Amino acid sequence: MNGGGFGRMIVYALVLAAGKGTRLGGDENKVFRAVGGRSILERSVDVFVKCSDIDHIVIVADEDEIHRVNCMLEESFPGEPIYVVKGGSSRQESALSGLLSIERLFVSLATSDPVRRIVLIHDAARCFLPRELVTELIDTIRNHYVGVAPAVAVTDTIRLTDERGDTITQTLPRRRLVAMQTPQGADFDIMLKAALVAKEEGALVTDDLELLTRIGYPVRLVQGDDRNLKITTPRDLIIAEAMVSDEMNM
Repeated sequence: MNGGGFGRMIVYALVLAAGKGTRLGGDENKVFRAVGGRSILERSVDVFVKCSDIDHIVIVADEDEIHRVNCMLEESFPGEPIYVVKGGSSRQESALSGLLSIERLFVSLATSDPVRRIVLIHDAARCFLPRELVTELIDTIRNHYVGVAPAVAVTDTIRLTDERGDTITQTLPRRRLVAMQTPQGADFDIMLKAALVAKEEGALVTDDLELLTRIGYPVRLVQGDDRNLKITTPRDLIIAEAMVSDEMNM
C-alpha cells in the first residue's frame, strides 16, 4: 500500500470493547455474548484478522477483563499478534487510551523510507462489518488525506424537542440526516492529536469524527452498510441471530 510521498503505510485497527452494554441486559460485558455460537468480540476481531489491509490489531478492554479477552483471542486466533490494552471509563477515554497504547507498542524504527500510519477505531458491538467497507475507508484516507466514517441515511422523521422532551421545537430535514457507523479513522498522528486536544479542553464527544472536526481537520463520509449493525438492545441481538442464520443458508 503506497500513497503520497510515503514509502509504505501501516494500518492499525483499534477495537473498543471496554463498555458494559447495560441496555442489552445480563450481568456481563455484551462483547462476550454469543451470536450464532461465537462471541460478539470474536466476530468483530475476525473481520480485521482476515483483512489484508490491516497490519496490527489492538483491543481496548476493561482492566478486569483483559485476561479473559486474551484467553479468548489466543484460543480463537492462535498465532495472531493481537494486543489487548486497558480502557477507560467512557468510550472517549478508551479511544485515547488505545491510541496512546499504539504509540507505545509500535515505536517507529529508523528507516530511510517515511512511514505513513493510519488508524481505524471500531466499536466491538458492530460485529458484522463488511471487509469491503474497511478497504474503502482505508483507500479514502490514503488518497484524500481526510478523516472518514461510514454513514447511512435516516429513514424516520426526526424531531427536536425541548430539554424536557415535552414539546417539539423543530422538525429536522431528513434528507440531510445520517446515522453514523464505525470504523472511523484518519492518519494516526492526526487522530491522536485530536484526542489529546479534546482531553486538554475537557470536551466530550460522541464519536471519533467529532474529534477531527473540532480541530478543523477535513472529514468525509462513505456509504455505510445495513449489515454493520451495532448490537445494543435485545432486539438487535435477535436481528443479529437472524443475520447469522441467513449467512449459513446462503
